Amino acid sequence: MSFNPLTEKGIPLDRQLRTWSELNVEPYDTRSVDAYTRCRAIVMNGAEMEAMWFGHQFARHTTDPDVKRQLAAVRRIETQQQKVCNWLIPGSEDNLEVTIGYEQVAVDLTAWLARQEPDPYARSCYDFGLLEDFDHLFRYANLMDMKNPRKAAELVQDLTEIMPGRPTWAEHRHPFDDIRKPLTRKSDPRSILHAMTITAAEQQTLNFYCNVGNRPEDPVARALYLEIAQIEEQHVTHYESMLP
Repeated sequence: MSFNPLTEKGIPLDRQLRTWSELNVEPYDTRSVDAYTRCRAIVMNGAEMEAMWFGHQFARHTTDPDVKRQLAAVRRIETQQQKVCNWLIPGSEDNLEVTIGYEQVAVDLTAWLARQEPDPYARSCYDFGLLEDFDHLFRYANLMDMKNPRKAAELVQDLTEIMPGRPTWAEHRHPFDDIRKPLTRKSDPRSILHAMTITAAEQQTLNFYCNVGNRPEDPVARALYLEIAQIEEQHVTHYESMLP
């Protein structure tokens, strides 16, 4: 690789602080935004959320005050970056529309990782999850047909095929069956980065559904979010178990 971010030191923290005006960004126009711009905002929000929560979990597993202070300084930057990414999503985009964006991320990101993945076993893990993501997008698109004047195809701009995948009723597995063979420290850096990226994206999808899934009044919508949120827990387990 000509560029390996795992070996980069990055920009000093004191040069990364943002002003209030830099944090309070102008959101995109939901009617004209490119579908992949929405996807990028969602993916980067997930990456920053993962960095924040990793820092918090790290801090809760050490008693060294110097380490805690350094982690707090890093998290301050991570939380600013997370706000910039997540605040790109406008309030005029309702939860179901954002959900379609999350599932477009799940389908297209997973498919891209599978195509680029050098490790055959890891590639099979992405192919496995992709079949389920297709069905999630399909089911939320059907819900949108029932509840929203916009169509899911308009949101994904025909860049992602909306089609049935592995039926959700067939996705519920014993927790032990979601554990995969981990990569190692000697694995190709691309494989490690792929696993870290998809884990962060799936974790944020799980967080999102856990928080907004009880907001619909329609019992059909609530039941759908409930079921798919359960599968997202399985997906996080599936992908995080690949981490070295």
